[in-house]
Amino acid sequence: MSPNDDRIARWRARREAEKTSREAHPDLPTDLAVIASRAEALGRGGEEDAGPILVLITESLRLLPRESVGDRRKIYDAIARGIEKGVEEAGDPQSDYAELRRRQLRTLIRVVEVDARAGMDPVADGYRPSGYDEALGALAESYAKRKARSETLARRSAMDGGEAYELTVPVEDEGDLLYLRDRLAVIDGARRFAAHDALLPGLSAWRALLRLQFAFLRSESRIALLWSFIGPAMLIAILSAGYFFLGARNILNMDVPTFAMIGGTTWYMLRNAMFRTSAAFHSKRALLNFRQLTPVMTGLSAGLIYMFSYIFVFPVLIIGGYLLHFFTLPHDVIGVAFWVAITGITGLAIGANFGVISTIWPFFRNLGPVIQRSMMAVSGTFLVSEQLPVEHRDLILWSPLTHAVQLVRQSYFEGYVSDDANPEYLFTCIGVLCVTAAIGQRLVRHRTFPA
Repeated sequence: MSPNDDRIARWRARREAEKTSREAHPDLPTDLAVIASRAEALGRGGEEDAGPILVLITESLRLLPRESVGDRRKIYDAIARGIEKGVEEAGDPQSDYAELRRRQLRTLIRVVEVDARAGMDPVADGYRPSGYDEALGALAESYAKRKARSETLARRSAMDGGEAYELTVPVEDEGDLLYLRDRLAVIDGARRFAAHDALLPGLSAWRALLRLQFAFLRSESRIALLWSFIGPAMLIAILSAGYFFLGARNILNMDVPTFAMIGGTTWYMLRNAMFRTSAAFHSKRALLNFRQLTPVMTGLSAGLIYMFSYIFVFPVLIIGGYLLHFFTLPHDVIGVAFWVAITGITGLAIGANFGVISTIWPFFRNLGPVIQRSMMAVSGTFLVSEQLPVEHRDLILWSPLTHAVQLVRQSYFEGYVSDDANPEYLFTCIGVLCVTAAIGQRLVRHRTFPA
Protein backbone atom coordinates (compact mmCIF):
# COMPACT_ATOMS: atom_id res chain seq x y z
CA MET A 1 0.00 0.00 0.00
CA SER A 2 1.34 3.39 -1.03
CA PRO A 3 1.65 6.24 1.49
CA ASN A 4 -1.24 8.01 -0.21
CA ASP A 5 -3.51 4.95 0.06
CA ASP A 6 -2.58 4.58 3.72
CA ARG A 7 -3.45 8.23 4.37
CA ILE A 8 -6.81 7.79 2.63
CA ALA A 9 -7.56 4.66 4.68
CA ARG A 10 -6.84 6.49 7.93
CA TRP A 11 -9.02 9.41 6.81
CA ARG A 12 -11.90 7.04 6.02
CA ALA A 13 -11.53 5.29 9.38
CA ARG A 14 -11.55 8.64 11.16
CA ARG A 15 -14.64 9.78 9.28
CA GLU A 16 -16.37 6.47 10.08
CA ALA A 17 -15.49 6.85 13.78
CA GLU A 18 -16.82 10.42 13.77
CA LYS A 19 -20.05 9.27 12.10
CA THR A 20 -20.52 6.49 14.67
CA SER A 21 -19.78 8.89 17.52
CA ARG A 22 -22.32 11.47 16.25
CA GLU A 23 -24.95 8.74 16.05
CA ALA A 24 -24.19 7.61 19.62
CA HIS A 25 -24.05 11.19 21.00
CA PRO A 26 -26.05 13.37 18.59
CA ASP A 27 -26.31 16.31 21.01
CA LEU A 28 -22.53 16.73 21.35
CA PRO A 29 -20.12 18.41 18.95
CA THR A 30 -18.17 15.95 16.83
CA ASP A 31 -14.91 16.28 18.76
CA LEU A 32 -16.60 15.75 22.13
CA ALA A 33 -18.72 12.91 20.70
CA VAL A 34 -15.54 11.09 19.64
CA ILE A 35 -14.07 11.51 23.13
CA ALA A 36 -17.30 10.18 24.72
CA SER A 37 -17.26 7.17 22.39
CA ARG A 38 -13.65 6.40 23.33
CA ALA A 39 -14.59 6.63 27.01
CA GLU A 40 -17.35 4.02 26.64
CA ALA A 41 -14.78 1.21 26.49
CA LEU A 42 -13.40 2.30 29.87
CA GLY A 43 -16.72 1.59 31.57
CA ARG A 44 -17.57 -1.79 30.08
CA GLY A 45 -15.52 -3.73 32.62
CA GLY A 46 -12.37 -5.75 32.77
CA GLU A 47 -9.61 -3.26 33.53
CA GLU A 48 -9.33 -1.69 36.98
CA ASP A 49 -6.30 0.51 36.36
CA ALA A 50 -6.96 4.26 36.28
CA GLY A 51 -4.08 4.82 33.84
CA PRO A 52 -6.21 4.60 30.63
CA ILE A 53 -8.60 7.23 32.02
CA LEU A 54 -5.69 9.58 32.72
CA VAL A 55 -4.33 8.99 29.19
CA LEU A 56 -7.73 9.82 27.67
CA ILE A 57 -7.99 13.01 29.75
CA THR A 58 -4.53 14.27 28.75
CA GLU A 59 -4.97 13.37 25.08
CA SER A 60 -8.35 15.10 24.98
CA LEU A 61 -6.91 18.21 26.60
CA ARG A 62 -4.10 18.20 24.03
CA LEU A 63 -6.50 17.99 21.06
CA LEU A 64 -9.19 20.44 22.17
CA PRO A 65 -9.17 23.97 23.62
CA ARG A 66 -8.25 23.87 27.29
CA GLU A 67 -7.39 27.42 28.28
CA SER A 68 -10.48 28.11 30.38
CA VAL A 69 -12.15 26.11 33.11
CA GLY A 70 -15.28 25.92 30.96
CA ASP A 71 -13.39 24.38 28.04
CA ARG A 72 -11.87 21.72 30.30
CA ARG A 73 -15.24 21.08 31.94
CA LYS A 74 -16.77 20.19 28.54
CA ILE A 75 -14.03 17.58 28.02
CA TYR A 76 -14.53 16.13 31.52
CA ASP A 77 -18.29 15.93 31.02
CA ALA A 78 -17.88 14.13 27.68
CA ILE A 79 -15.60 11.52 29.27
CA ALA A 80 -18.00 11.07 32.20
CA ARG A 81 -20.88 10.65 29.77
CA GLY A 82 -19.00 7.99 27.81
CA ILE A 83 -18.03 6.02 30.94
CA GLU A 84 -21.62 6.16 32.20
CA LYS A 85 -22.90 4.81 28.90
CA GLY A 86 -20.27 2.07 29.01
CA VAL A 87 -21.32 0.86 32.47
CA GLU A 88 -24.96 0.88 31.35
CA GLU A 89 -24.10 -1.27 28.36
CA ALA A 90 -22.21 -3.62 30.68
CA GLY A 91 -25.57 -4.41 32.29
CA ASP A 92 -25.12 -3.29 35.91
CA PRO A 93 -24.77 0.48 36.49
CA GLN A 94 -24.84 -0.11 40.28
CA SER A 95 -21.96 -2.59 40.34
CA ASP A 96 -18.81 -2.06 42.38
CA TYR A 97 -16.83 -1.79 39.16
CA ALA A 98 -19.08 0.99 37.82
CA GLU A 99 -18.70 2.90 41.07
CA LEU A 100 -14.91 2.41 40.92
CA ARG A 101 -14.75 3.93 37.40
CA ARG A 102 -16.88 6.92 38.46
CA ARG A 103 -14.73 7.58 41.50
CA GLN A 104 -11.50 7.21 39.53
CA LEU A 105 -12.70 9.75 36.97
CA ARG A 106 -13.81 12.25 39.64
CA THR A 107 -10.50 11.86 41.46
CA LEU A 108 -8.43 12.31 38.29
CA ILE A 109 -10.44 15.37 37.27
CA ARG A 110 -9.80 16.88 40.69
CA VAL A 111 -6.02 16.31 40.73
CA VAL A 112 -5.57 17.36 37.08
CA GLU A 113 -7.62 20.50 37.62
CA VAL A 114 -5.60 21.40 40.71
CA ASP A 115 -2.38 21.11 38.70
CA ALA A 116 -3.83 23.08 35.76
CA ARG A 117 -4.90 25.96 38.00
CA ALA A 118 -1.48 25.90 39.67
CA GLY A 119 0.20 26.58 36.31
CA MET A 120 1.33 23.04 35.47
CA ASP A 121 0.87 21.74 31.92
CA PRO A 122 -1.30 18.56 32.01
CA VAL A 123 -0.40 17.68 28.42
CA ALA A 124 3.37 17.74 28.89
CA ASP A 125 5.29 14.55 28.15
CA GLY A 126 5.54 12.28 31.20
CA TYR A 127 2.92 14.27 33.10
CA ARG A 128 1.68 12.60 36.28
CA PRO A 129 -0.68 14.46 38.63
CA SER A 130 0.56 15.21 42.11
CA GLY A 131 -1.07 12.96 44.69
CA TYR A 132 -1.93 10.38 42.01
CA ASP A 133 -0.68 7.31 43.86
CA GLU A 134 -2.24 8.23 47.20
CA ALA A 135 -5.67 9.09 45.81
CA LEU A 136 -5.97 6.22 43.33
CA GLY A 137 -4.37 3.69 45.71
CA ALA A 138 -7.05 4.33 48.33
CA LEU A 139 -9.76 3.80 45.70
CA ALA A 140 -8.22 0.52 44.53
CA GLU A 141 -7.96 -0.73 48.11
CA SER A 142 -11.58 0.10 48.93
CA TYR A 143 -12.72 -1.51 45.67
CA ALA A 144 -10.83 -4.72 46.54
CA LYS A 145 -12.58 -4.81 49.93
CA ARG A 146 -16.03 -4.25 48.38
CA LYS A 147 -15.32 -6.90 45.76
CA ALA A 148 -14.29 -9.44 48.39
CA ARG A 149 -17.39 -8.63 50.46
CA SER A 150 -19.62 -9.02 47.40
CA GLU A 151 -18.05 -12.40 46.61
CA THR A 152 -18.60 -13.52 50.20
CA LEU A 153 -22.26 -12.51 50.07
CA ALA A 154 -22.70 -14.24 46.70
CA ARG A 155 -21.11 -17.41 48.04
CA ARG A 156 -23.29 -17.28 51.16
CA SER A 157 -26.42 -16.78 49.05
CA ALA A 158 -25.47 -19.72 46.82
CA MET A 159 -24.84 -22.00 49.79
CA ASP A 160 -28.08 -20.99 51.50
CA GLY A 161 -29.95 -21.76 48.27
CA GLY A 162 -28.17 -25.07 47.75
CA GLU A 163 -26.56 -23.84 44.53
CA ALA A 164 -23.04 -24.39 43.28
CA TYR A 165 -20.76 -21.38 43.55
CA GLU A 166 -18.12 -21.26 40.85
CA LEU A 167 -14.76 -19.66 41.52
CA THR A 168 -12.73 -18.02 38.81
CA VAL A 169 -9.39 -19.80 38.60
CA PRO A 170 -6.47 -17.77 37.21
CA VAL A 171 -5.12 -19.11 33.93
CA GLU A 172 -1.69 -19.74 35.43
CA ASP A 173 -3.26 -21.94 38.15
CA GLU A 174 -5.41 -24.12 35.90
CA GLY A 175 -2.64 -26.66 35.34
CA ASP A 176 -2.03 -26.99 39.09
CA LEU A 177 -5.76 -27.44 39.68
CA LEU A 178 -5.99 -30.24 37.12
CA TYR A 179 -2.97 -31.95 38.66
CA LEU A 180 -4.47 -31.75 42.16
CA ARG A 181 -7.78 -33.15 40.93
CA ASP A 182 -6.00 -36.11 39.36
CA ARG A 183 -4.00 -36.75 42.53
CA LEU A 184 -7.13 -36.54 44.73
CA ALA A 185 -8.91 -38.98 42.43
CA VAL A 186 -6.02 -41.43 42.81
CA ILE A 187 -6.02 -41.03 46.60
CA ASP A 188 -9.79 -41.49 46.83
CA GLY A 189 -9.56 -44.62 44.70
CA ALA A 190 -6.77 -46.08 46.83
CA ARG A 191 -8.39 -45.28 50.19
CA ARG A 192 -12.07 -45.87 49.48
CA PHE A 193 -13.94 -46.89 52.62
CA ALA A 194 -16.49 -49.64 52.86
CA ALA A 195 -20.00 -48.33 52.30
CA HIS A 196 -21.40 -50.03 55.39
CA ASP A 197 -18.74 -48.61 57.77
CA ALA A 198 -19.83 -45.03 58.37
CA LEU A 199 -17.70 -44.64 61.51
CA LEU A 200 -14.32 -45.21 59.88
CA PRO A 201 -14.23 -42.04 57.72
CA GLY A 202 -15.05 -39.92 60.79
CA LEU A 203 -12.26 -41.48 62.82
CA SER A 204 -9.82 -41.02 59.96
CA ALA A 205 -10.83 -37.37 59.68
CA TRP A 206 -10.23 -36.87 63.41
CA ARG A 207 -6.84 -38.60 63.19
CA ALA A 208 -5.76 -36.46 60.24
CA LEU A 209 -7.04 -33.29 61.90
CA LEU A 210 -5.19 -33.97 65.15
CA ARG A 211 -1.98 -34.67 63.24
CA LEU A 212 -2.40 -31.37 61.41
CA GLN A 213 -3.03 -29.46 64.65
CA PHE A 214 0.05 -31.08 66.16
CA ALA A 215 2.05 -29.87 63.16
CA PHE A 216 0.70 -26.35 63.78
CA LEU A 217 1.79 -26.63 67.42
CA ARG A 218 5.29 -27.75 66.46
CA SER A 219 5.58 -24.91 63.92
CA GLU A 220 5.10 -22.28 66.62
CA SER A 221 8.14 -20.47 67.94
CA ARG A 222 10.24 -22.12 70.63
CA ILE A 223 9.37 -19.24 72.97
CA ALA A 224 5.66 -19.94 72.53
CA LEU A 225 6.20 -23.61 73.40
CA LEU A 226 8.45 -22.69 76.32
CA TRP A 227 5.68 -20.46 77.66
CA SER A 228 3.70 -23.64 78.38
CA PHE A 229 6.11 -24.07 81.28
CA ILE A 230 7.02 -20.46 82.04
CA GLY A 231 3.39 -19.28 82.28
CA PRO A 232 2.35 -21.73 85.03
CA ALA A 233 5.71 -21.22 86.78
CA MET A 234 5.17 -17.46 86.95
CA LEU A 235 1.63 -17.90 88.25
CA ILE A 236 2.89 -20.43 90.83
CA ALA A 237 5.49 -17.92 92.00
CA ILE A 238 2.91 -15.12 92.28
CA LEU A 239 0.39 -17.23 94.19
CA SER A 240 3.05 -18.69 96.50
CA ALA A 241 4.53 -15.26 97.19
CA GLY A 242 1.10 -13.91 98.08
CA TYR A 243 0.40 -16.66 100.60
CA PHE A 244 3.94 -16.53 102.02
CA PHE A 245 3.59 -12.77 102.45
CA LEU A 246 0.47 -13.40 104.49
CA GLY A 247 2.38 -15.92 106.59
CA ALA A 248 0.59 -19.01 105.26
CA ARG A 249 2.62 -22.18 104.70
CA ASN A 250 -0.28 -24.63 104.49
CA ILE A 251 -3.86 -24.25 103.28
CA LEU A 252 -6.25 -26.84 104.68
CA ASN A 253 -3.44 -29.43 104.87
CA MET A 254 -2.10 -28.46 101.42
CA ASP A 255 1.40 -26.99 101.09
CA VAL A 256 1.33 -23.61 99.34
CA PRO A 257 3.76 -24.29 96.44
CA THR A 258 1.95 -27.46 95.34
CA PHE A 259 -1.42 -25.77 95.92
CA ALA A 260 -0.33 -22.94 93.62
CA MET A 261 1.08 -25.37 91.04
CA ILE A 262 -2.23 -27.24 90.78
CA GLY A 263 -4.23 -24.03 90.41
CA GLY A 264 -1.84 -22.28 88.01
CA THR A 265 -1.21 -25.18 85.63
CA THR A 266 -4.85 -26.21 85.57
CA TRP A 267 -5.90 -22.65 84.79
CA TYR A 268 -3.43 -22.34 81.89
CA MET A 269 -4.71 -25.63 80.48
CA LEU A 270 -8.31 -24.45 80.85
CA ARG A 271 -7.66 -21.08 79.27
CA ASN A 272 -5.78 -22.53 76.31
CA ALA A 273 -8.46 -25.17 75.74
CA MET A 274 -11.18 -22.50 75.79
CA PHE A 275 -9.32 -19.92 73.71
CA ARG A 276 -7.90 -22.29 71.07
CA THR A 277 -11.25 -24.03 70.62
CA SER A 278 -13.26 -20.84 70.14
CA ALA A 279 -10.61 -19.15 67.96
CA ALA A 280 -10.28 -22.15 65.61
CA PHE A 281 -13.93 -21.74 64.57
CA HIS A 282 -12.70 -18.82 62.46
CA SER A 283 -8.91 -19.10 62.14
CA LYS A 284 -9.10 -22.64 60.69
CA ARG A 285 -12.00 -22.02 58.27
CA ALA A 286 -9.84 -23.08 55.33
CA LEU A 287 -10.12 -26.66 56.59
CA LEU A 288 -13.88 -26.56 56.00
CA ASN A 289 -13.20 -27.04 52.30
CA PHE A 290 -12.88 -30.73 53.23
CA ARG A 291 -16.39 -32.17 53.35
CA GLN A 292 -15.93 -34.34 56.43
CA LEU A 293 -14.74 -31.48 58.64
CA THR A 294 -17.06 -29.19 60.58
CA PRO A 295 -16.39 -26.00 62.59
CA VAL A 296 -16.73 -27.85 65.90
CA MET A 297 -14.25 -30.51 64.77
CA THR A 298 -11.63 -27.89 63.89
CA GLY A 299 -12.23 -26.13 67.21
CA LEU A 300 -12.12 -29.24 69.39
CA SER A 301 -9.03 -30.61 67.65
CA ALA A 302 -7.12 -27.36 68.32
CA GLY A 303 -8.23 -27.36 71.95
CA LEU A 304 -7.40 -31.06 72.39
CA ILE A 305 -3.83 -30.61 71.18
CA TYR A 306 -3.18 -27.88 73.74
CA MET A 307 -4.97 -29.88 76.42
CA PHE A 308 -2.68 -32.86 75.69
CA SER A 309 0.35 -30.58 75.79
CA TYR A 310 -0.53 -29.45 79.33
CA ILE A 311 -1.17 -33.01 80.43
CA PHE A 312 2.50 -33.48 79.51
CA VAL A 313 3.44 -30.27 81.35
CA PHE A 314 1.86 -31.54 84.61
CA PRO A 315 4.20 -34.52 85.24
CA VAL A 316 7.26 -32.50 84.15
CA LEU A 317 6.47 -29.78 86.69
CA ILE A 318 5.58 -32.25 89.44
CA ILE A 319 8.68 -34.41 89.01
CA GLY A 320 10.98 -31.44 88.52
CA GLY A 321 9.51 -29.62 91.51
CA TYR A 322 9.72 -32.73 93.68
CA LEU A 323 13.39 -33.26 92.83
CA LEU A 324 14.05 -29.63 93.76
CA HIS A 325 12.02 -30.03 96.97
CA PHE A 326 9.37 -27.50 95.87
CA PHE A 327 6.34 -29.78 95.43
CA THR A 328 4.96 -32.93 97.01
CA LEU A 329 3.96 -36.01 95.03
CA PRO A 330 0.26 -36.77 94.35
CA HIS A 331 -1.62 -39.08 96.70
CA ASP A 332 -3.89 -40.57 94.00
CA VAL A 333 -2.21 -40.40 90.56
CA ILE A 334 -5.13 -41.97 88.69
CA GLY A 335 -7.62 -39.66 90.37
CA VAL A 336 -5.52 -36.59 89.56
CA ALA A 337 -5.19 -37.63 85.91
CA PHE A 338 -8.93 -38.30 85.67
CA TRP A 339 -10.01 -34.95 87.13
CA VAL A 340 -7.42 -33.03 85.13
CA ALA A 341 -8.86 -34.61 81.97
CA ILE A 342 -12.40 -33.71 83.10
CA THR A 343 -11.24 -30.15 83.72
CA GLY A 344 -9.82 -29.98 80.21
CA ILE A 345 -13.07 -31.33 78.74
CA THR A 346 -14.93 -28.58 80.60
CA GLY A 347 -12.69 -26.00 78.94
CA LEU A 348 -13.29 -27.57 75.52
CA ALA A 349 -17.08 -27.45 76.03
CA ILE A 350 -16.98 -23.81 77.09
CA GLY A 351 -14.74 -22.94 74.13
CA ALA A 352 -17.11 -24.68 71.70
CA ASN A 353 -20.03 -22.64 73.04
CA PHE A 354 -17.99 -19.46 72.71
CA GLY A 355 -17.21 -20.39 69.10
CA VAL A 356 -20.90 -20.90 68.35
CA ILE A 357 -21.82 -17.55 69.92
CA SER A 358 -19.09 -15.72 68.00
CA THR A 359 -20.42 -17.20 64.76
CA ILE A 360 -23.87 -15.74 65.45
CA TRP A 361 -22.57 -12.49 66.94
CA PRO A 362 -19.17 -11.63 65.36
CA PHE A 363 -18.39 -8.94 67.97
CA PHE A 364 -18.19 -11.71 70.55
CA ARG A 365 -14.79 -12.62 69.07
CA ASN A 366 -13.46 -9.49 70.78
CA LEU A 367 -15.53 -9.97 73.93
CA GLY A 368 -14.84 -13.70 74.39
CA PRO A 369 -11.16 -13.44 75.43
CA VAL A 370 -12.09 -10.83 78.04
CA ILE A 371 -14.73 -13.15 79.51
CA GLN A 372 -12.30 -16.09 79.46
CA ARG A 373 -9.68 -14.15 81.40
CA SER A 374 -12.26 -12.92 83.92
CA MET A 375 -13.29 -16.55 84.56
CA MET A 376 -9.97 -16.99 86.35
CA ALA A 377 -11.59 -15.42 89.44
CA VAL A 378 -14.12 -18.28 89.66
CA SER A 379 -11.84 -21.12 88.51
CA GLY A 380 -10.48 -22.14 91.92
CA THR A 381 -7.00 -20.97 90.94
CA PHE A 382 -6.39 -18.65 93.89
CA LEU A 383 -8.36 -20.40 96.64
CA VAL A 384 -10.78 -23.16 97.49
CA SER A 385 -14.34 -22.49 98.55
CA GLU A 386 -13.68 -23.69 102.11
CA GLN A 387 -11.48 -20.62 102.65
CA LEU A 388 -14.53 -18.36 102.26
CA PRO A 389 -17.32 -17.80 104.79
CA VAL A 390 -20.27 -20.11 104.23
CA GLU A 391 -22.56 -17.29 103.15
CA HIS A 392 -20.11 -16.22 100.41
CA ARG A 393 -19.20 -19.59 98.92
CA ASP A 394 -21.96 -19.46 96.33
CA LEU A 395 -20.03 -16.61 94.66
CA ILE A 396 -17.64 -19.17 93.17
CA LEU A 397 -19.48 -22.50 93.54
CA TRP A 398 -21.82 -21.71 90.65
CA SER A 399 -18.82 -22.18 88.33
CA PRO A 400 -18.11 -25.79 87.28
CA LEU A 401 -14.43 -24.82 87.02
CA THR A 402 -14.24 -24.38 90.79
CA HIS A 403 -15.66 -27.87 91.37
CA ALA A 404 -13.24 -29.37 88.82
CA VAL A 405 -10.11 -27.80 90.30
CA GLN A 406 -11.12 -28.64 93.87
CA LEU A 407 -11.64 -32.28 92.86
CA VAL A 408 -8.13 -32.26 91.35
CA ARG A 409 -6.72 -30.94 94.62
CA GLN A 410 -8.75 -33.46 96.63
CA SER A 411 -7.17 -36.32 94.67
CA TYR A 412 -3.71 -34.81 94.88
CA PHE A 413 -3.55 -34.14 98.63
CA GLU A 414 -4.21 -36.91 101.13
CA GLY A 415 -5.15 -34.51 103.92
CA TYR A 416 -7.66 -32.38 101.96
CA VAL A 417 -11.27 -33.39 101.44
CA SER A 418 -13.50 -30.82 99.75
CA ASP A 419 -16.87 -30.30 101.42
CA ASP A 420 -18.27 -28.28 98.51
CA ALA A 421 -16.97 -29.96 95.34
CA ASN A 422 -19.86 -31.82 93.74
CA PRO A 423 -19.04 -34.28 90.91
CA GLU A 424 -22.73 -34.59 89.98
CA TYR A 425 -23.04 -30.83 89.49
CA LEU A 426 -19.82 -30.79 87.45
CA PHE A 427 -20.92 -33.59 85.12
CA THR A 428 -24.37 -32.01 84.73
CA CYS A 429 -22.77 -28.72 83.68
CA ILE A 430 -20.48 -30.50 81.23
CA GLY A 431 -23.46 -32.37 79.76
CA VAL A 432 -25.45 -29.15 79.35
CA LEU A 433 -22.47 -27.38 77.75
CA CYS A 434 -21.91 -30.26 75.33
CA VAL A 435 -25.58 -30.41 74.34
CA THR A 436 -25.84 -26.65 73.79
CA ALA A 437 -22.61 -26.67 71.77
CA ALA A 438 -23.88 -29.54 69.58
CA ILE A 439 -27.26 -27.91 69.01
CA GLY A 440 -25.70 -24.51 68.41
CA GLN A 441 -23.19 -25.92 65.96
CA ARG A 442 -26.02 -27.49 63.95
CA LEU A 443 -27.95 -24.23 63.94
CA VAL A 444 -25.05 -22.01 62.87
CA ARG A 445 -23.20 -24.35 60.56
CA HIS A 446 -24.67 -22.63 57.50
CA ARG A 447 -23.20 -19.34 58.76
CA THR A 448 -19.62 -20.64 58.70
CA PHE A 449 -17.94 -20.58 55.31
CA PRO A 450 -14.56 -21.85 54.17
CA ALA A 451 -11.87 -19.19 54.00
